[in-house]
Amino acid sequence: MPLIPALDVSDDDLAELRRRLHATRWPEPWPATGWDAGTDQGELRRLVRIWAEDFDWRAQERSIADLPWHTADIDGTDIAYLRFDAEPGGDGVPILLTNGWPSTALELTEVAQRLATPSQFGGDAAHAATVIVPALPGLPFSPQRPRLGVQTHDLWHLLMTEHLGISRYLAHGGDLGAGITSRLAQAYPDELVGIHLLAVAPPSDVDDASITPEERAHLSRVQAWLSAEGAYQHQQQTRPLTLAPAVSDSPAGLLSWVLEKHCAWSDCDGDVSSRFSDEYLLTLGSLYWFTNSIGTSFRAYYEHAAGLTTAVERVEVPTAVALFPHDLASPPQSWVERTYHLTRYTRMPRGGHFAPHEEPALLADDIAAFARELQPGRSPE
Repeated sequence: MPLIPALDVSDDDLAELRRRLHATRWPEPWPATGWDAGTDQGELRRLVRIWAEDFDWRAQERSIADLPWHTADIDGTDIAYLRFDAEPGGDGVPILLTNGWPSTALELTEVAQRLATPSQFGGDAAHAATVIVPALPGLPFSPQRPRLGVQTHDLWHLLMTEHLGISRYLAHGGDLGAGITSRLAQAYPDELVGIHLLAVAPPSDVDDASITPEERAHLSRVQAWLSAEGAYQHQQQTRPLTLAPAVSDSPAGLLSWVLEKHCAWSDCDGDVSSRFSDEYLLTLGSLYWFTNSIGTSFRAYYEHAAGLTTAVERVEVPTAVALFPHDLASPPQSWVERTYHLTRYTRMPRGGHFAPHEEPALLADDIAAFARELQPGRSPE
């Protein structure tokens, strides 16, 4: 298999992580408990202790290495990606999956497996599709883009069409991946069969008089969320290099930064362990730590805010939107239709921002149903 940075961890690297965890300088405690003021300090201390003493990184490393990794140089950017080939008899359109933040490509592995080998999950092998899961530049597995101005959606299209020889495909994305997928469809409408999103870009121009009461309520909810939860986004958009040294130098600080999001943005009702195992969270922390990629993962936020990322104005390819109730926003259908050619709109019964991990079956089934709707002569059910 190709050499993947996160899978090239020396014994010295592992020992240094444990040393730093044991040497964590904890802040003075507040007379506060729980998650109201940020990361629950008791939960963080518990996880840090396990990370330092009991967590078996080598076992996780072996499992990750067993996945179908490939690498490619795409326009000067090294991209690692997973390729799950369709099981025999499958004739589904190829599918590209892109994760969001703070996640990794691993978050999408079960969704990819369900789409590529549906018979293993009780589905019809005839619906199987080859699935490509590229690792976002600057996040674990792929190094950051070497130049400003290079657009990830362009890299994805070169990967699919020139490197892999796939001329027509379906794309899915959530969070950062939803923006990349939207720009991909806007730029390459002839090659995109359709796109499936967990989040949408707002309209580029809105006449205030045209906003419906339902849309106005949505915008009020977005503003309330930004006030309560948006500090991380503002920091990463405006002063990411002020934050980066702190979370790059302290593994406890890094884990604190991403752990709080997994509690606040998931369907866990304040109990992060009900949705994410210790093993899952510590593998995530280890991946960001060993690749030193938490700082570079902020680039997408900064570049978007600085106008270095292509704006989404209008997407004409068929678009499906699946909304999980505990995700960051839940726009009404009319709001989505202002920017996208919406053909499928699904409100899920449960799940949140990390839907590929929280509810992989719900998500994979919705992507598969959308793919069948786009294939003439195939039943959507």
